[in-house]
Amino acid sequence: MKRIISMLVCCLVFTGVQAQKITREYNNVSLSEALRQLNEQTEKYTISFLYNELEDFHITTSVHRKNVPDAIRQMIGFYPIRMTVEPGIANPSQQEIIVECPQKTALRYKGTVIDEQGQPVAYANIALLSPQDSTLITGGVSNESGLFVIPCEQQPVLARISFVGYKTKFVMFDSRNARNIRLKPETIMLNGVKVTGDRIFSKAENGHLIYNMPILLEVYPADNAYEALTRIPGVIDTGENLTFCGQAVTLIINGKATTLSADKVVERLKSMPAAMLAKAEVMPSAPAKYHVRGMAINIVTKDFAGTNQFSGQLKGGWQQNKYGTGYAGGSFIYNHNKLGLDMSYTFTDGANYGQVEHEANHPLGDKRIAYEDKTRNRSDGIDHEYRIGMDYAIADDHRLCLAYTGQWNSTRSTNTTTGTAQSTQHSREHTYLHNVDVNYAAPFGLQLGVSYTNYQEPRTQSLEGELYDINRNLLVDSRQKVSKWLFTADQTHALPNDWELNYGAKAQFTNNNSYQTTLDQNQQPMPDATSSVDYDERILNAYAGLSKQIGKSLSLDASLTMEQYHATKWNEWRVYPQFNAMWNINPKNMLNLSFSSEAVYPSYWSTMSSIYYASAYTEIWGNPDLKPMSKYEVNLMWQLNHKYTFTAFAEFEPDYFVQLPYQTSDRMAVIMKETNFDYSNYYGLQASAQFHVGQWLNGTVNATGLYRHDKSSNFFDLPFDRTRLSAILGGTAVAKLSQRHSIQFILNPFFQSKAIQGVYDISPLFYLNASLRWTSDNGKWSVIAKSNNIFNCYANTRSTVANQDYAMRVWMNYASASLTAIYRIGNFKEKKKKEVDTSRMGY
Repeated sequence: MKRIISMLVCCLVFTGVQAQKITREYNNVSLSEALRQLNEQTEKYTISFLYNELEDFHITTSVHRKNVPDAIRQMIGFYPIRMTVEPGIANPSQQEIIVECPQKTALRYKGTVIDEQGQPVAYANIALLSPQDSTLITGGVSNESGLFVIPCEQQPVLARISFVGYKTKFVMFDSRNARNIRLKPETIMLNGVKVTGDRIFSKAENGHLIYNMPILLEVYPADNAYEALTRIPGVIDTGENLTFCGQAVTLIINGKATTLSADKVVERLKSMPAAMLAKAEVMPSAPAKYHVRGMAINIVTKDFAGTNQFSGQLKGGWQQNKYGTGYAGGSFIYNHNKLGLDMSYTFTDGANYGQVEHEANHPLGDKRIAYEDKTRNRSDGIDHEYRIGMDYAIADDHRLCLAYTGQWNSTRSTNTTTGTAQSTQHSREHTYLHNVDVNYAAPFGLQLGVSYTNYQEPRTQSLEGELYDINRNLLVDSRQKVSKWLFTADQTHALPNDWELNYGAKAQFTNNNSYQTTLDQNQQPMPDATSSVDYDERILNAYAGLSKQIGKSLSLDASLTMEQYHATKWNEWRVYPQFNAMWNINPKNMLNLSFSSEAVYPSYWSTMSSIYYASAYTEIWGNPDLKPMSKYEVNLMWQLNHKYTFTAFAEFEPDYFVQLPYQTSDRMAVIMKETNFDYSNYYGLQASAQFHVGQWLNGTVNATGLYRHDKSSNFFDLPFDRTRLSAILGGTAVAKLSQRHSIQFILNPFFQSKAIQGVYDISPLFYLNASLRWTSDNGKWSVIAKSNNIFNCYANTRSTVANQDYAMRVWMNYASASLTAIYRIGNFKEKKKKEVDTSRMGY
């Protein structure tokens, strides 16, 4: 393994001669400091400037793959600053860039233009007028942070501040520091039609849709990161995962992928404050350098390197369904120059309730036996999640990051089944998770990552049940232990003519050491319910990709990945192509075409060979022959006027697998087992739109039409070939209940018409969530009252293929209400945690 990793690193460290391109993030940095850093980084240019002359001009901008002169032009923006490029005198091989303020006055007016919510207004016009006759003296424009600096000798002056969509404001500047200037939205009446200024949440850039999350959350507030992502127009929470334009989304955090299962993603993101999000990059087809494939969202957080600060957030609350759960936690960030530390802790203690009902006409021989039951679940548990991380900015684009993430959980659960079958099941389980991540970024485009995860979940269970003349008195002892190493290496080169080359590799080594032992009422092992595994799994891949920016309108990205998957029964090579083309037709219209491919691997526990008896009637079978499935996605998206998105998509999944029921005809039992289909294919259309009514109501709506085709030739003795046309509707509505105080009421409806999944027919689903949110005037306090699944709706499925007749009603999210209080310390922007991959772990 060491030889493999060494070869990967050696190959990636090689760098050729290339045109120097600058990629940097600047956040409220003085132009003097930005130029100083840039001068240290470049060898082709010498940058000359007077530090004190430019120190007042602060910049906030993202420079992506630009040469040094173009990067400086972007930094300058609309500031009254001049840049010239001249041949070098001392060194002819270098060019000299001179940056200066032409207006040589020591007196300047400085300030920040903001809106009613305190957010910066970029590119506002500031005209300085004479107080005597209102003649124009000079002027300027605010930058992306709303800041402006205007040299002017005269004092006082009358300032006229204007921007499209806002009322023009006149302010007398008696001092040089104008501080914050707040603009109000413009409302114009034209023949009975109200015209208001709209804020733009997104832009198309480098083949991605970039959403400004702070601005988005002004209109569609959220209290945690998961809710924040659902506020993006076109994103739908299906109850199992997040989708965008009809396709499941993989979440990436600061360029690092997370492949948690859907329930783990929801659980993690709900514990993370929305205040941490800076922007979200929606990628219809993620480039291979992210080590994920298909539709993805990259969540980008603010970088505090070079600052001195301490900030944080405290959170606590109570959730009530049939039982109650309390939760509390805190997140803190400390930065001192190049060193950054972050810590977080979450504690949960309480009980949860769930309910499942079964109804069947069981085919026993040539007879039908009626069956019905109701299972009530109560789970009592304590959960601790904790993290500590360190970032050290060695220099510009040169960084070392270390992080430890842990979890300790203890749960006691009781399932009580009544009806045709009577049973009681008690279980006790613990979860232990330890993860260490090390990431290194070099200034020449090399990124290295090492991650180690150790996951253990021991469990003991007892089952006492009876069904007619069948008695089951069982004791089960099981443990899942998974150790995983992950190594990544990636290299990026900026080439001439706006080409970019990236290549890299990933090596993942996993050991699964798990067992299950089941004893009958005589304390004797049951062979069909007892098994153990101790095997190694290896995934190796390498990729190469090219991207090209053609002018300002067309972005192209393509890559090819080769991957080997080796496990006990499988040793396969696969090739995964990826392509994305984004055309910015004009500033308001965008067209995107994408294609992606990937493999999806089954969970470790589902490939065990043993049987787990969930009740006197239900058996859950493992499947050691379960193989990975392939997934191919194609997507055509058109965004109109930044507000309307129309998408056509198709998804092809050979060897698709999912757990389905089978009623065996030789005994009273239903078998739940994951099996491979021939394929599961989707074809769909989606439309999403944003709307507002005056100043008091804003919202988004999504509508999806979906055609699904599932085929399996080897599902026990019941081959099936089924199709179904379905519709999905969803959205968000936010009503301002008070203009004076920040009080908002939020509704989130979700509807799905009849659908299928394998042999299942799924009845229509409807969920409605609501919340009432108050935030103090200074933004320090928030109190949120929520109600989830207000009408206590459930998923209703039925299988009637061939001789089957089995129905199941599942209350996945039992109706609940919660009250949460949040207190923010300082200017809190929490650092995003890299999620630990537990998608294939757990029972």
